[in-house]
Amino acid sequence: MTNRQSHSWVLFHCRPLPFLAALLACSVGCVYDPSHRCDDNETLSSDGRQCICVPGAAMTAHGCTLCQPNEVPGNGTCDCAPGYSRPTPEAACQEAPSALGMACDMQSAPCTDAKYPTCHVTSGTAGYCTSTGCSTSADCASGYACDTSASPVFCQRPPVGAGQACQSNADCAGTEATYCDSAVTHQCHVEGCTLAPDNCFSGSVCCDLSTFGVAKPFCVQTGTCPT
Repeated sequence: MTNRQSHSWVLFHCRPLPFLAALLACSVGCVYDPSHRCDDNETLSSDGRQCICVPGAAMTAHGCTLCQPNEVPGNGTCDCAPGYSRPTPEAACQEAPSALGMACDMQSAPCTDAKYPTCHVTSGTAGYCTSTGCSTSADCASGYACDTSASPVFCQRPPVGAGQACQSNADCAGTEATYCDSAVTHQCHVEGCTLAPDNCFSGSVCCDLSTFGVAKPFCVQTGTCPT
């Protein structure tokens, strides 16, 4: 009988046998089973020379192991698929929050994602994770806009609360858009903007309505500021 050492493509499996049969088998070698040439979660390679893991399985120390939902085969392990992570090493893979826009703090919670490593401060030392070096808003993701007036230039998050319905400033409290235009739009707006340079978010302009008794300029949709 041809053995594995001389022809690596011939595959054998030693299977448990009754005691007497096992003694006989030991004298002649392994039993060849042509219908079960590979182990569990394995299949023959396209050239028929070796057993490989089936799609969705990883070669681990215990053989080919089928990966669980939200997992992909890795280097000797089943790893979390992109966009998923494990809360603990033993936990199942769960959807991970996007690094873009995650809360950060310059002192206690820096941004660690390689794609969004910059903590843009919005209050004190706290802010959100984003990226720098954009040229236009097309370089930014998820509705972020390139703020070319800042130094360094960065991808700016749409102001939290902007456009939110309101009846008074109290309805806008706790957001980045703290002024309620209770007379016309009944929406929350970012106030305290500058006219030159205009530092409102893309698609809006800084509007000075001091002649109408509004204390601070605020950002409005482009084309809607009275002139």
